[in-house]
Amino acid sequence: MEWIRIGENKIKVMLTPEDAARYELSPACRKESDVLSGSAFRAILSDVRNAADFDACEDKVYVQLYPSKTGGFELFITKMGVELTRKCEVAPTQKKCATRTVALSFEGLPPLIAVCRRLLERGFTGKSAVYLDDGHRYWLLLEEKGAPTRLKEDYRFAREYGEFEAADTARLLLAEHGRCLAPTGAVEKIGVL
Repeated sequence: MEWIRIGENKIKVMLTPEDAARYELSPACRKESDVLSGSAFRAILSDVRNAADFDACEDKVYVQLYPSKTGGFELFITKMGVELTRKCEVAPTQKKCATRTVALSFEGLPPLIAVCRRLLERGFTGKSAVYLDDGHRYWLLLEEKGAPTRLKEDYRFAREYGEFEAADTARLLLAEHGRCLAPTGAVEKIGVL
């Protein structure tokens, strides 16, 4: 595999016929109308991240796949969320970052406590609330300033303890089928347990 960085948010990846076999790319991919399989694409993204320091695993991406003359493939991968991330990271004083909301669900109290403790250690300063739903699952809702495109990357550690949920859906569900245990400052209250 060879690659060329075209910009901050775009890379060209050249795959030899041997690379295509290793990633189990189907000969059907040679037609422009066919798509790259999800498992092959994830494997390619993982290798590109390690080799070229181009992490597109958590971003929305636009992919162009073309057969090459040598029998391999050429991929153009463009990250779609880079502009918002760069604005939030480079100039937070010049322009306010967007507010992002995280919803996590947990099967029990110990994983919830562990996540709150880790957030407290990391210096979390946003808003937080904890709920218990009718199915006895705990929910942690977090709201803070930051780039929504970096949400899962910034909270990657939480996957070890619970599940990411759609925040808007979680709010609707909890309004009808949940009981609020800590309406404000949940991370600070639970993280010290």
